[in-house]
Amino acid sequence: MKKDLKDYVPSEIEYVLEEAVKEQFPLELDFMGLKKANLLGEKPLKTKKEILTFVGKHFTSTFPDNELVTRKLDDFEIHNIREEYCMLQENEAPKRKEHLEETLERIKNMKKAAEEAYTSVLLEIAKYAAEVKLGTKDIRLKSTDVFCIALAGHYCIYVWDEGKKKFVLANAYPIPDRSEIWANEEKNRKAMLDVFGLEFPEVEDPNDKENEEGKDNDGKNLPFGDEGDDDNGQAPASRNDDEDE
Repeated sequence: MKKDLKDYVPSEIEYVLEEAVKEQFPLELDFMGLKKANLLGEKPLKTKKEILTFVGKHFTSTFPDNELVTRKLDDFEIHNIREEYCMLQENEAPKRKEHLEETLERIKNMKKAAEEAYTSVLLEIAKYAAEVKLGTKDIRLKSTDVFCIALAGHYCIYVWDEGKKKFVLANAYPIPDRSEIWANEEKNRKAMLDVFGLEFPEVEDPNDKENEEGKDNDGKNLPFGDEGDDDNGQAPASRNDDEDE
């Protein structure tokens, strides 16, 4: 029954991830299994707390609280939810429908309340049936179990799996403006290589690209347009020269 699912956490948790995300990012990070050469001078990591301290020191990361991710329902949850709506369908729905019909015959002014009662149980059944059909559940993650790093144009959310004693990838979503966190991405890219031996494409500094586009081409195609030569046959001073003066 639904009440049996209160505070229930499956022993094996499977998060809902896009296939592209699964292929691009490691699904598990085994910090406890790191060899001495990969520990960056630190002692072997034995607890979640030590791992989070290690991540905070060697990665540019955040520790978001109440992060919303989606996991799949396990067989126990599906069984209990299905049992709930089947019981409602078999026991409550017929009783309420019968009560509605009798009420309509006896007292017309009770019609509205009875109809709402019948409708409510049908909506509840539909809700539970849809929940089982969807097969997923959104959950909030605690900051003490989570870290987030910018990597390969994405924010990657890793959460501690108590059963596996590892941090597993729970979500990854694109970074809206990579120019603001370029240095963080580059640091995390190097850290993933040093710590786990995982290579990600080198991050191009967006500021370098903007500077390249702003350069003139032998005095042509200046960023402020074609202004021509001045009266002395000299090209107008650049804006940078004016600012330096």
